[in-house]
Amino acid sequence: MRVFIALKTTSYEERLFKILEDIKKEIKGDIKWVSKNNLHVTTKFLGEIEESFLKEVFKITEETSKFSKPFSFEIKGISGFPKRDFARVLFFSIVDVDRNIESIMRRLDKDFERYHFKREESYVPHITFGRCRTSYVNLDEYKFGDFGFVVNAFGLTVYESILMNTGPIYKEIETFNFHN
Repeated sequence: MRVFIALKTTSYEERLFKILEDIKKEIKGDIKWVSKNNLHVTTKFLGEIEESFLKEVFKITEETSKFSKPFSFEIKGISGFPKRDFARVLFFSIVDVDRNIESIMRRLDKDFERYHFKREESYVPHITFGRCRTSYVNLDEYKFGDFGFVVNAFGLTVYESILMNTGPIYKEIETFNFHN
């Protein structure tokens, strides 16, 4: 099964999807857009695992949630990887001044490394909304309206990613709330 861990938050998908509809009208290119139901903040992508390893995933995720308190962050603007003017992955930027998300990402990375999972190359919290299939996008060529709004994070959710011809379906498996 294909698994990842993401933040459990207050709802933002509807607002982002309305912004995304405007972005889609502006950006040209062969882009695979993310569906509204698949917008999320990944904290650790594990990929394919044996179902028997799921108990360990739950244990690590629960331990990480115990060391975290509910917090807020801002979704503000757009950018891309590997860089803004040569973007293959398009995303909504996150402003997390206290670096709570980065701390969670680093802790999960450290805990899963002992099971030979690859460490992340960078810790840039974001919400992917599109992937360029054949080329890249120079986001500096576009003017998007300013937006920014606060989202509250209150836990971590383990998801299964089921790959379909029409795109992935994300199924919540288990959620662990942060401790106050």
